[in-house]
Amino acid sequence: MRKNLLLRAILLTFTAVVIAACAGTRPIGERRNDGFSGKLDNILIIGVTSLSTRRRAFDDKFVETLAELGVSATPSCRLIDSSMYLSREIVEKAIEGWGMGDVLVTHLAAIKEQQVYRQSEDRDENLSYFTYSDKAFMQEAHGYYTGFAVLSLETKLYDTESGELVRSMQSEAIDASQPRSIVDEQIDLTIRTLAKRGLI
Repeated sequence: MRKNLLLRAILLTFTAVVIAACAGTRPIGERRNDGFSGKLDNILIIGVTSLSTRRRAFDDKFVETLAELGVSATPSCRLIDSSMYLSREIVEKAIEGWGMGDVLVTHLAAIKEQQVYRQSEDRDENLSYFTYSDKAFMQEAHGYYTGFAVLSLETKLYDTESGELVRSMQSEAIDASQPRSIVDEQIDLTIRTLAKRGLI
């Protein structure tokens, strides 16, 4: 009985550690157009959000990071008013005459809630091994569930000449408490993926 209870306590602790370790942005899927070849350049960057300040922050940071790699890009907020609905027609009209080679769009695809069980933090580090294990099982009864949001993000890359989708990448942001951190992680993940695929 004691062994089973100890195992349960270890599993609960392990679950909390794994979720904490997964906080951040991670890739979950990718689709590509095998008919596309070549390097990306002169890219229009679009972060789709109703908050103009957040859109500007995403676009500008993405453009800045690409520039460090020698890839030219333009933030959408320079060509498209923040109050305008970002339809395909609006984007195509905005890039006329600018020689844009590609359009990269990142948007929020879904939000889902998840919960994790957390043990009470009332611990006495001076307890012996067996006494501590017994107390851990008592704490389990006084634990609680806490919820957090998982953001599903999708980035799509289009070739402006053909209008075709070049690549689609899906990712998840586990910890949504720091929007700025998610922006930086999403940009880093996207650029690393594009570089790995030989597109930049």
